[in-house]
Amino acid sequence: MALKADIVIIGAGGMGALFGSILQAGGLDVVLYDTNQAHIEAIQKNGLQIMGFGGDRKIAITALRDLSKMQSADLLLFQCKGNSSKEAARNIRHLTGQGAICISFQNGLGNEELIAEEVGPENVLGGLTAMAGFLIGPGQIKDFSRVPSYIGEMEGGISERSKLMAEKLSKAGLETYAVPDIQLEIWKKLLGNISMSALSGLTNLKVAHLMSISELRSVSFQAMEEALSVGLALGLGLERDAVIKGMETISQPGGTGDNKSSLCVDLLNHRRSEVDFIYGKVIEIGESKGVPTPTLKTLHALVKGVESHFS
Repeated sequence: MALKADIVIIGAGGMGALFGSILQAGGLDVVLYDTNQAHIEAIQKNGLQIMGFGGDRKIAITALRDLSKMQSADLLLFQCKGNSSKEAARNIRHLTGQGAICISFQNGLGNEELIAEEVGPENVLGGLTAMAGFLIGPGQIKDFSRVPSYIGEMEGGISERSKLMAEKLSKAGLETYAVPDIQLEIWKKLLGNISMSALSGLTNLKVAHLMSISELRSVSFQAMEEALSVGLALGLGLERDAVIKGMETISQPGGTGDNKSSLCVDLLNHRRSEVDFIYGKVIEIGESKGVPTPTLKTLHALVKGVESHFS
């Protein structure tokens, strides 16, 4: 039986499942897609269980491990790990062929380009969010807060389609804005991610905790400063004070600061992380622009060393 949906979430971990639950509760027809068999089967059997912000609740939502029977969808929200972007995009080409548009809400740089290689750049928008969701176990996630999300055309400017998509998501409960320079917004989030994600992973600390330790806070700011220098070398209109304010916001206890980074969760579960997308890409750009990134290179190397223990 062929299936149709308003939204297909590509990667239904903590963040993907959280987005899906909000949009489903907001009246849209959502399908969660993931390769995690235990997680998908738990959702199919018992629904998606959500704890934390907004109160404990359960929502019935379609969850699949195979999208071959999906006939059409309006939006495909990519929330899988960057390592899976290309293969995931290959699996949904039949949907973009029917008019579906992809929006990447993933961490780091380069995901949109990988997706575009499979489905065409005209079918891909950039996105970012500072919301936090955590996969507790099969079919169970923790919700931490509500903050706005942003989408936009990779080439810049606010298009009619990006405005309509943002309105659709916002109306369903996921506050979203179309912005004229999504690449700048992606870099703003990237700087916060770079400042904390590897440190959280290497120390197994929640973000608020690690930022309360002066030695780690110092390294965090040094990593941010190096990445900021790379972004400025690209000509991006990044403002240091705004970046610091963003870092303070996401590291506050009682909200997203009570979360470990997704990179930390990957390392704890002996999975390859997105370190190459978060740190590796910035290091690569820094080298091309003559901007030194010794702290970023050290953090990148240490995470790769931890990953070398994984089979």
